[in-house]
Amino acid sequence: MKKHPIALLASSLTLGICLAACAPQIAPTAATASGEPAAEADLGAVKVYAADQAARMKAATAALRAGAEKYQAAIARIKLEYPDQNPYEYLWSHHSDAARALLDQMRADWLESHTHYELNEGIIAGIPSLAYYDGWLDAGPPASEDPEAIQWTLILADGARLESPGNFFHNLTEPALYGTVEKYVGLPVDLNGDGSVGVSEALPEAEILLASTQGLDMAAAQALEAVNVWEPTLDDAFMAMVTMIPTMNEYFEQWKLSAFVSGNDFEQTGFIAASRLLDVTGILKGLDLTYDNIRPVVGNVDVGLDAQIDSGFTDLVTYVNDLYTKERAGTVFSPEEADAFGTEAQDSASALAALVAQAAAKAGISLDLEAEGWSPDTPPIIEASPLAPAAIE
Repeated sequence: MKKHPIALLASSLTLGICLAACAPQIAPTAATASGEPAAEADLGAVKVYAADQAARMKAATAALRAGAEKYQAAIARIKLEYPDQNPYEYLWSHHSDAARALLDQMRADWLESHTHYELNEGIIAGIPSLAYYDGWLDAGPPASEDPEAIQWTLILADGARLESPGNFFHNLTEPALYGTVEKYVGLPVDLNGDGSVGVSEALPEAEILLASTQGLDMAAAQALEAVNVWEPTLDDAFMAMVTMIPTMNEYFEQWKLSAFVSGNDFEQTGFIAASRLLDVTGILKGLDLTYDNIRPVVGNVDVGLDAQIDSGFTDLVTYVNDLYTKERAGTVFSPEEADAFGTEAQDSASALAALVAQAAAKAGISLDLEAEGWSPDTPPIIEASPLAPAAIE
């Protein structure tokens, strides 16, 4: 399994923590998870936000699942009625408008679900008790790329087994919906009607789409349940910020290698539905909201440090939002520019994370930077359940 990012940040945050340890300590007015309730931190607001985003994600994955089930049922009916024909060619020849409309809706539902996840990722990925779901839903690599990948099995309706195939959003559902992995393509087609078949113009392979969207919906339900039973603490809030703020270099590298920067030379099979910059803005929004709701704890021990952190969040959020706004307006950045932007963002993020680590130390909160995240006792096994064959319209 991919190591929890907290462990990877230990060395980069050492300086900030040491500075905090050497500074004069002021007794905190709000207690940590092991002490009395922190009256001045509104942790309830953080949970309400996280639960709302998780619920919105789940609603969208359910809609996506329903679309994939309809699509698979249509392909199954064509196979039953016209066994000698390519079902995807038949679907496109006889029901192109319905197929295009269904695919457009599934892509919209995918983007809706993923957007709500990104708005929550800063919290979920940064808290050990929830971080497993970040790996399973959005960030974990397949075992073919990482021997420590999350162990789980996806069984397709035809009996094929995918062992540790990576995360649901970017390794499975997005490539299936956008045709960036050849074996997940049912048929390349001219979706936009311009006379050529370009990037992301394809009908999905029905079996992988069905299994992966049903699995995504099941995983989203489990993540929602985990968030609903989660009781947030100050330790959680600071851990999420210290863990997830200084991850800009990873996201900017993915942005650089995506079609949004590299064009047709892109190397990422994911990150094609929306710019990775949109994801970064979502992550930072969740972290910024978290800090806004625990600010009194920092302000009580060091008003100046609180102001520095608040300003640091504003600057970092503004920096990424400005880049995303320019990209949406038509600016196409070069890979070299993406590298430079990533370096600047990472420098700012690392400095901000060090300030947050200082604030935690001053408030008497000891962060376990080597914390191991929760994981299930046995690797999950998800098996697709096809619906009865049915017409697409």
